[in-house]
Amino acid sequence: MARGTGADEAADAYERHLAVHERDRRRAQGSFYTPAELVEWVLDRALPPRGSVLDPACGTGHFLVAAARRLGVRAVHGSDLDPDAVRIARERLQELDPSVPSAEIAARVVVADGLTAWQDRTFDAVVGNPPFLGQLRRRSAGRNEAHRRELGAYTDTSAVFLRRALDLVVPGGTVALVQPISVLAARDAGPVRAVVAERGAVTDFWCSDRPVFEGTTVLTCVPVVRIGATPATDPDGWGALAAPGFGIPAVSLPAGAGTLGDLAACTADFRDQYYGLAPFVHDRLAGGVPLVTTGLIDPAESRWGSVPTRFARRRYDAPSVDLDALRSDGALARWAEARLVPKLLVAGQGRVIEAVADEAGAWLPSVPVVSVVPHDLDDLWRLLAVLLAPPVVAHAATRYLGTGLTPGSVKVSARQLAALPLPTDADAWAEGADLARRAQRAGAGERTGLLAAVGGAMTAAYAGGDDVHAWWAARVRRTDESGGAGRSAPA
Repeated sequence: MARGTGADEAADAYERHLAVHERDRRRAQGSFYTPAELVEWVLDRALPPRGSVLDPACGTGHFLVAAARRLGVRAVHGSDLDPDAVRIARERLQELDPSVPSAEIAARVVVADGLTAWQDRTFDAVVGNPPFLGQLRRRSAGRNEAHRRELGAYTDTSAVFLRRALDLVVPGGTVALVQPISVLAARDAGPVRAVVAERGAVTDFWCSDRPVFEGTTVLTCVPVVRIGATPATDPDGWGALAAPGFGIPAVSLPAGAGTLGDLAACTADFRDQYYGLAPFVHDRLAGGVPLVTTGLIDPAESRWGSVPTRFARRRYDAPSVDLDALRSDGALARWAEARLVPKLLVAGQGRVIEAVADEAGAWLPSVPVVSVVPHDLDDLWRLLAVLLAPPVVAHAATRYLGTGLTPGSVKVSARQLAALPLPTDADAWAEGADLARRAQRAGAGERTGLLAAVGGAMTAAYAGGDDVHAWWAARVRRTDESGGAGRSAPA
C-alpha cells in the first residue's frame, strides 16, 4: 500500500489549528493527540498478527492509520464525536488504500460516542487515546449511564473508556488505552482496576514522569491489558508498575504486626470545618489557638509562626483561632474539643510523609491536614516514627502514585494512613521513636542529623535497605531546602 501524505498533512494542520486557535475547546473536550512514537509502542504490544482493531475515540486517525499500515484498512474501526476529525481520518485511510471504497471506510469510521457505539461488536484489540474528562463535566455526565453508575461519579472519562473497552475485545484480545497516571491509585478508578483483574492482567506498561501531550501538564500511562491473562498485580497496587520510572525504590513491608489504625484514630476534616473556621481566624491573636495548615508541617517540625501561610485566600504570619468566639458560636465547638488533644498532624501531601507531634494538644488542624490521635498517649512518638519511616514512605509513594498534585508528592488519606503496616523489629522501633522525639525538640541545626538517624533506625525496623534510606533522606533534604511542599486548601 502506498503511504499517505496529503491527508496526513491535513491531520497535522487540523491539530495545529486546534492547538493555536482552540486550546480551550481541546481542554473542554479532553482531547490531546498522541505522539507517533507512543502510537508505535502501543501497537507493537497490542496488535495481533491479523484480526480487527478499534479506536473508540480516534480523532484524526493516528492509531487507525498506523494500525492499517500493519493490518490493512479493512481491519480498522473507529469513532469520534468530532465530525471534522472523523472526516480527516477517513481521508487518510482512503489515501492509504484507494482500493477500499469510501463508503466502506465511512461505515468503519463513524461520528459517534465510543462509549455507546459498537454494541454487540467485538475486536481483537482496542487501542487509542480517549479524552480525559471528569465524569461530572457536562459533556460526559450523561455518557454510558450504566458504566457511570457502576464506576462512580468522579471516575475520569478515560477510565470509563478503559472499562468499556474490556467488553469490546474477544477472549485473548488486548486493550491498550492512554490514561492519566491517576488511574494507578485514584479511589474512583478502583472499580476499573478491579474489573481488569477479573478479566485479565496488565502485561505491559508505559509511563512518563514528564508530560508528553502538548497543551496539558497531565502525566500519562498506558496499561496493556490482556484478556484472560493471569493477574500478577494487586488491583489496588498499580503504582508498582510506574514506581521505577519515578525513581521510587522497591520495598516489601513485613506483615503480621498490625497497622497504624490499630494504635490510633486517623481523621480528615472537610469543607464545613474549613469554611466554618474562617470567621474565627486572626493573625497573631493573643491567646488564640494556633491553626496549623499543611504548608506549616515538616517532618518532626511545626513552622507555625516562623513562616507565613495562607488560609481561606488570606495570608497569615501566625493564623490563630479565637476559641472563645468559636465556642460561643457553637457550630464547631464539639469539633474543636475533639481536635484539641495530643495527636499527630499529617500534611496533605509532600515529598515524604510530613508529620509533627502536637504533644500538648494545643493546635487545630486546617483542611487537608489529617489528625492521628493515639489510643494510648505513650504511642505518640512511636507513631511519629512510623510516619517518618523510609520504607513506609516508599510504600505510600508507590501505592498511591499519581494521586498528588505533582509527580514528586506523596499524598496519603486518613484511611490510607490507618492501613500503613507497623514494623516488626520492636527494638529498632523504640530507638526510632526516641530519635523522633529528640528530633522534634531539637533546634534547626541538630534536627537534620537526628532526622537522618530516625530514618536509619526505622529502615532497620522494617528490614529495609540502604537504597530506601538514601532515597528518603534526599527527599527530606529537598523538603528542608524548599521550606515545605504542602498547601492548604478545602477538601
